[in-house]
Order: sequence, then structure tokens, then C-alpha cells
Amino acid sequence: MKRQAPIRIAINGFGRIGRSLLRVLLDHSRLKIVHVNDPMDAEQAAYLLRYDTVMGRLKESVEINGKRLRVGKLDIAMTHERQASSLDWRKLGVDYIVNSSGANNDRKSLDAMIRHGAKRVFISAPAPKVADRHILAGVNDGDLDPGDRIISGGSCTAHCFAPVIKIIGAAYCIERGFMQTVHSYTSAQNLTDGAHPRDKRRGRAAAMNIVPTTTEAVHAFEAALPKMKGLLMGMAMRVPVATGSNIDLVLQLNKPARREDINALLEGASAGKYKNIVEYSADPLVSSDIVGNPHSCVVDSLLTQCHGPLVRLFLWYDNEWGYASRFADLLALAAKQE
Repeated sequence: MKRQAPIRIAINGFGRIGRSLLRVLLDHSRLKIVHVNDPMDAEQAAYLLRYDTVMGRLKESVEINGKRLRVGKLDIAMTHERQASSLDWRKLGVDYIVNSSGANNDRKSLDAMIRHGAKRVFISAPAPKVADRHILAGVNDGDLDPGDRIISGGSCTAHCFAPVIKIIGAAYCIERGFMQTVHSYTSAQNLTDGAHPRDKRRGRAAAMNIVPTTTEAVHAFEAALPKMKGLLMGMAMRVPVATGSNIDLVLQLNKPARREDINALLEGASAGKYKNIVEYSADPLVSSDIVGNPHSCVVDSLLTQCHGPLVRLFLWYDNEWGYASRFADLLALAAKQE
């Protein structure tokens, strides 16, 4: 069989998700990280990749050679442009760009990346009005079209509850629901009290407060599965945990359900169609037990509750490693279309 050409990938934005994705893809047979664009210099990038408070020290060696990073066997070029749309991606030899910068997510900038040589751009955030397609890997893979150029990978939270909605929705009619994520704090919050440009609550000290706020996860879910628009409402509670999050999902079904039936349904799906996407657990978990788990969702079966047609589920997820693992799946799915 003819060996497939590698897909050369650039990461634009070397933050938590960008560095997690590089770690996930280090040993991938076809997806190769060849370029990183970030304002930070190579020395800082190497340091943050080598040492990670949550994930621990990287086992592969990390070296700097001028403006290049050597990570294990990977040789990675670095640039430091704040406007990634201005780079000549064709000259840099890049096939796919992963935009994990939190910036350059407007359609004009993304189209410019395509014009400048990238075959496809993948956004590590919800982008309902921008992307050609919204894919939650393992949930709506079949929707990806070879002609899609700007693709959103949704959000970590949407990846967690979407497969559970699909599993239960295949056996029951879901009339409505509410999703609340108890989410670890992120760099979008303040370490100490201060001003925040959009949300006064997010301006409060992240490591000392439970912070009620909004979430884009429902929008990401609806963009990927438009037939389910209006099914859910959602919000977030940011808590003083570095990573490891939990969703409290309440669904109203069209008929009464039993706890053992719901758990059996989820356990069966986790061993079948949704293997490697959903994990079923009968252990008394806490958030630190989830760190480093590559699944989109870990069902905490001990906490499942049913009250007539109301079902309450508790779903764990590593909002960094789990999401980066699904993003790698999305890139691999796209690569099969080349």
C-alpha cells in the first residue's frame, strides 16, 4: 500500500491548547507539527513545553536551535507574528493551521490564511458565524465535507455533553434540558481582582472564588447539530481548579426513565459506538482523577438520578487534554480526505 504523505501542521497560538495538542501529536504517524507562531520567543516556548504544572515534565527532549524548536524527533520552525494572516504559509510549507490563539478568528483573517497557502484552518473555539463547518469529533464526523476550508472544533464542554445527548436521544425523546459546567479557571480570568473587558465576575480572583458566568458551549453544540437548536440552556461556574471539569446535565424526557436503564444505555455506548469518546465509570471520582484523561466525557454513574421523566447526569472531562485529543481526531479525519 502506498504510504500517505504527512500532513504538515502549524499551531497559531502556543497556549494551553496549542501545547497540549503538540504533546498529543508527538508520536502521530501522519500529522506532523512543523511550525508554531506565537508572540513569545523560542526560549519561553521551550520552557513552557518542557515544564507544565498540570501535565508534568515532557519526557521528550526540548532544545532550541536559533529560531527553531527541536522536540524529540520533531524540528519545528517558529515565527512571532500577531497577525497570522500576514504570514506566507505556502512558503513555510504548511498544509493545515490550527488557530488556538483566541485571535484572528474573523472570516477575513481566516480566508487570508487560505489565500496564503494553507489548505484548511481549524479553530479551537466555537465560531458559529465564521466557520464553514462545526465538527465535534466522534459526534458528527460524517458532516465534514472535503470542500470545507474553515472548520471549528467546537469547545471542550460541548464535546463532553454532545455524545451523551446523542446516546440518550436515540432511545428517548428529549424535550428540553439544562447544562451547567463546573469549569476550571482559565487564562481569560484574573488571578487577582481587577477589571475584565466583558464580565465583571470574571475580573475577580480566579483561584479564590466560584465565578458564575456564561458559556459558548450550547452555541457550539447547536452549530454542530442544528436540528437540536433550542433544546438546551446553559451556564458555567468557574471554580479554583487548574484543570478537570464537570457538567451537571438535566434532561426532561418524554416518558419516565429508570436510573439503571440510563446507566446501562451509557455503559453500552461507551463500549461500542462511542468507545474512546465516552468512558463509563462506577468509581467515586473527583476532579483530579480526570486530569490526563483523553475521553471527551467520563460518565459518573454513581451520581445518575432519575425522577419521573427528569434525568440528571454528572459528566467529567479534562478540558485541556480531552479537548486536544478530540482536536487531533478532527485533524486525522480531515487528513483522510486529502
